[in-house]
Amino acid sequence: MQLIMSSITTTIVNLVVFSLLPIIWWFFRHRKEENFFRWIGFFKPQLKTRWWVLLIFAILYYFFYNFDFTQFVSSETLEYIENSASVSSNVFAGIGMAAILPAFIENFIANGVAEEILYRGFLCKRLCIKIGLVKGIILQAVLFGLMHNILYILAGLDVGLWYHILTFIFTGMGALLLGWLNEKIFNGSIIPSILLHGAGNFIASMLVAFT
Repeated sequence: MQLIMSSITTTIVNLVVFSLLPIIWWFFRHRKEENFFRWIGFFKPQLKTRWWVLLIFAILYYFFYNFDFTQFVSSETLEYIENSASVSSNVFAGIGMAAILPAFIENFIANGVAEEILYRGFLCKRLCIKIGLVKGIILQAVLFGLMHNILYILAGLDVGLWYHILTFIFTGMGALLLGWLNEKIFNGSIIPSILLHGAGNFIASMLVAFT
């Protein structure tokens, strides 16, 4: 129960933190044009390309998600990360079934919904309008990658420059694919990226929990 309550607390904090800027921006500049949820892309997704484009994306994302970038990391760094209390998924390590509900809450809402609202719902859409679709998708991916570097630094994790570079590339590439999925394949809805983002994090947590 304590773990569930902790996940709920994390979810509330993340939703407030990641939604604050989008809400303020919408309230002062766009609230008379459309409601907040529609504005950030929280609406039913509709495929706007041919089915084979989605198939190509699915194949690319499958290989991306299953690529183990930790093979390029030293065993000492991996052991340090796996034993660090600053890495959120480590709280689920080895607890099995007890991790399912709190991990679901944290990964799909605290991470999936909250981060997608800010990055794909707010930043990506604003940047695409300002500098163009392709440049906007790329820039939001760069910002998303840098966020993870900053979070590692703020958490006090001494992982070294090489791990930061790999983290930036891996998370940035994920953000690039999610931005492309929403804006190029579907109709600007952020629901597809929420589902993929949440599912990816949840699977990673389950691997930790049942290993």
